[in-house]
Amino acid sequence: MPKQVVVVGAGQGGLSAAIHARLLGHDVLVLERQDQIGGKAQAIETHGYSLDPGPSIIILPRLYEAVFRHANRKMEDYLHFQRLDPFTRVYFEGSEPFDLPDGEAGCLEVLRQVAPQDVGSIQKLLATLDRVSGLIDRTIFDRPFDKPWQLAHPDLTRFALSFDVRASFRELVDRWFQSPVLRAFFYGFPSYSGQSYRAKSPSGLLIPYYMIREGVWYPLGGVRVIPQAFARLAVELGVEFRTGAAVVGFESRNGRIDAVRLQNGERIECDAVISNQDRVTTRRMLGEKLSPPPSYSYFTVHWGIRRRLPGLSHHTLLVPRDYEKGFEALYDHRVFPDPPIVYLNATHEVDPSVAPDGCSNLFAVVTCPAIEDHLDWNTEAAKGRDRVLASLRSFGWELDPGEIDFERIQTPLLFESRDGSYRGSLYGPDEKFRLWGGILPLSVRDPEYPNLTYAGGSVQPGSGLPMTTLSGKFAAEALR
Repeated sequence: MPKQVVVVGAGQGGLSAAIHARLLGHDVLVLERQDQIGGKAQAIETHGYSLDPGPSIIILPRLYEAVFRHANRKMEDYLHFQRLDPFTRVYFEGSEPFDLPDGEAGCLEVLRQVAPQDVGSIQKLLATLDRVSGLIDRTIFDRPFDKPWQLAHPDLTRFALSFDVRASFRELVDRWFQSPVLRAFFYGFPSYSGQSYRAKSPSGLLIPYYMIREGVWYPLGGVRVIPQAFARLAVELGVEFRTGAAVVGFESRNGRIDAVRLQNGERIECDAVISNQDRVTTRRMLGEKLSPPPSYSYFTVHWGIRRRLPGLSHHTLLVPRDYEKGFEALYDHRVFPDPPIVYLNATHEVDPSVAPDGCSNLFAVVTCPAIEDHLDWNTEAAKGRDRVLASLRSFGWELDPGEIDFERIQTPLLFESRDGSYRGSLYGPDEKFRLWGGILPLSVRDPEYPNLTYAGGSVQPGSGLPMTTLSGKFAAEALR
């Protein structure tokens, strides 16, 4: 029976949820507290620069294409992607920078120069993941898991048995690789899903695998065009949008959500709700008092610079020689990494339209703790900025304040206040408070209300634009 579905939040997960709910025949209203759609991937224009201030490493475009195909549309009528080659430039302190070309053959050729002792291991790892990556498509990418017995699915079991499930991610990486360059490259991937390298989960190996096998992409027009394309599709399907509409509460009757309340006092009746807010944040709005420790977040600095900085690629990684100290600070002590690995996104290198002629559009990102009791982000922000600048200097880039058109800093405080992210985390609660001791993110299904589901980076299948796109599908299909 068709329902009146309210989607709270127009981030990528909410947009996907709205499309899938509409395709199921429901009437859909999307309520977005900000003035524009897109969540963390929304567009920002300032000083003649076009900013992508959120997600920037784009993989798995086939997951977006599946949504358009499901709606009987062609993705190329909405989105165009350019495959990047090289997909990353790496600066390792004390060594010459090197590029990782698109595809396995080119990467292996480079690694024969920078990490010859690990070429065989990379080949074996890729071969292993070739055998089991399809198992993830048929399980984690196909449906949510919220019952313990589902973990016995034969495909999940085969994936787990391809690795030593007793070993932490770091132990797996250290067994595979001897080179400090490759260890540094791999150590950070668990944090992309809110875990540390102490987690006993090999899933962090999939991200670099997809980068090599399926490519890293740039959506023409910037990352912002992905949510914009989904919003356009949603409108064509009959989804209604209201921006500037902040949801502050819910009303329930007979064990079901039957209305949402807006900040302006308005009450909107509904048959079901999909929340694209962080799940913990939504549960706290419903009266839950649990306050689990948060997972990780990002610290970012965005600069517009009135000259072209030499030596940058679209994606550039700056790795200090003492990178292990930075990971220990982040993973073991929950403080800002010192020294940090700094990821630089320079979209002007592939799309000159995002900056004035001769200028650099530079986005620096460091994985950091979320809002923790022992941290004051009002003061940590200045420290973080100084460490990013110090990293740039150590690799040969000195920024003159007189050449900076703008500086824009994002901390977990922004993600909490603007996006409703629990304590500024991008992934919800700490891994120990995820399902089954951290094996999987939280379920898209609410434990109390059958007509409330969740989409976004704090629920399955995980964070990042491709995963939140899948979460929207899961959330719409899980409504009861």
